[in-house]
Order: sequence, then structure tokens, then C-alpha cells
Amino acid sequence: MTTEEEKKELKLHSIKKKLTLYFPEDAYSFTKQAMEDGISSGEFMTSAADILPYVQTALFDNKIIEVELDGMTRIYFSRIHDDIPDLEEVENEEGEIVLQQQPDYTAGDYLNLLNHIICLPLEPGMGNLHVRNSQKVMIRFFTTTSAIELGTFFQDLALVQDLPVLRLSFPVIGRQVRGARAFRAKVPITMGFTLLIKGKRKRRPDIKTVPIDISREGLSFEIQKEEQNLFREDEICNVRFFLYGEMHVKVNVTVRHISKVRNKKGIQYCCGVQFDLSTRSLAASIETIVATVQRAHLKELSEKSEESGISLIR
Repeated sequence: MTTEEEKKELKLHSIKKKLTLYFPEDAYSFTKQAMEDGISSGEFMTSAADILPYVQTALFDNKIIEVELDGMTRIYFSRIHDDIPDLEEVENEEGEIVLQQQPDYTAGDYLNLLNHIICLPLEPGMGNLHVRNSQKVMIRFFTTTSAIELGTFFQDLALVQDLPVLRLSFPVIGRQVRGARAFRAKVPITMGFTLLIKGKRKRRPDIKTVPIDISREGLSFEIQKEEQNLFREDEICNVRFFLYGEMHVKVNVTVRHISKVRNKKGIQYCCGVQFDLSTRSLAASIETIVATVQRAHLKELSEKSEESGISLIR
């Protein structure tokens, strides 16, 4: 065996160890040929350069990420956050001490160092205790075609401009799982897309809100903290869709989860529902709205790519 062949074998061995660590349920399938094919096709991301566009996308698209600790079935939620430098104290012309932002930092620059990623605190909050003692952390988010799963580990707790955050290592391995879930397009605020959740007699009044994301199978929408107890898992609700003030469709949905996730302003409460598409015409109406949202989302992502100069993953 030549030196080059030995290096290749050692590299594949290292990749297999990482894949097996983070995705043990599929360890049997990580044969030499499968790994070579997966690396060639982009199914496996084995270098920091391969992984970088995905974490940049999660940051700039403000994606909700699922966080799995030590392979446990309990899933926590978070978002990737920017590692903005602390404000500097400087003296102005009047001799007063003021805070001034570091002038040479561009949004997302810290990711280019390939050293770490910053996550907002996990929800539910118990995850923030568990992550400190975890041996491995896997984060997952979704693109138009795939689930992106990235293997990392906890480094330490940190502060970003006085905001408590989690510092994780830059992911050491990643993979794409195609068709893992129907594509959920994030709903741009500029769409003028709102919802009316019809009330149930005295127990719940009508609730006006905005959708967070939508697919052909269901959607999630924002609720207020005090509205959490107005919804119950597996209950049926009637939802009406409005675009720019005009009602387009109404559909019965089944509540699948009531959850919360951190964002830059604090905690975002949300409700996830599954559509009951009882007729073909109703399914077609939903698909039309989903396609409209997808186009708007991809357009927004394209604009963010141009603005940042980064090729974000669609």
C-alpha cells in the first residue's frame, strides 16, 4: 500500500468514527464504498469548508434548529446566533466615556474562523443543564430538500453583549438526509400573511396571529405566552388564511405541539398544526399558498445571499 493509499485509508477511518459516533443507528451502512459515494455526492460533509455554508445559512435565515444531546430522544430547540464583539468604551470629543461598536466586524464573520458556533439557550430550559454534561451534540435544521444534521460538542457557556449563550465546537461531521420532512418555507413578514384561529365557545376566543412556516402538511404559528393554555395537543381547530387582508382559504387542523424557542428578543411561543385536507380542491388551495410562500422565502434568501456575499443553501 502506497503512502497516498494509507493516508486515504486513515482519513476514511477517521470519517467513519465520526459518523458512527453521531449517527450510530446507521453505523452498519458506513462501508468504504458508501462513504466514498456519500462524500462525492455531498451526502456527507467531512470538512469545515463543506459545513460552513450550512451554518451560515442557519444563521442568516434565522432557522429554528433541533438540538439532540447524547442521542437522547428528547429534542430541544434553539437558533444559531452571531458572536458580536463587546462594545468598546471610548472617549468622545466632549471627554465623555461612551460605548462604541467594534467597527471591523461583519455579520457572521466569526463562523469563517471555523472554531465554534454560538447557540441561544435551549428550550425547554432543562436542556441548558443537560448540555453541559453531554458527550456529543447533534443539531438539525431543514432546507428545501433535506434535513441537515451536524455533529458538534459543548465547549462552554458564554456572554455575547451580556446575552447568555452556548458555545459549541464548529461541527466536525455532517450529513444530508433527503426527503426527511416536507419542506417548510419560512413565511416572510413582508407577505402580509395572517391567520385567524377560530375560537371554541367560552374556552378560547378568536385569535389573530402570523404563521412562522408552512408546508403542504401543516404550519406553525406564533402565540402569546398567556395563550399557551388555550390549545391542547390533538384538538381540532379551524384556521382561516388571509393574504393582505383577504381570506383565501379555511381549513381544519389538528394541534400537534405547543412549544417555545429562543430568538433575539426573548422567547417565541408557537403552536404546530397538521392540515386535514378533506378534498382535492382544499389540498390544491393549500399547495398554491405554500408555493407562494416558498417563492417569497427563496427570493428573500437570495437577497440575503447578495447582501452578505455568502452563498446560502436553499
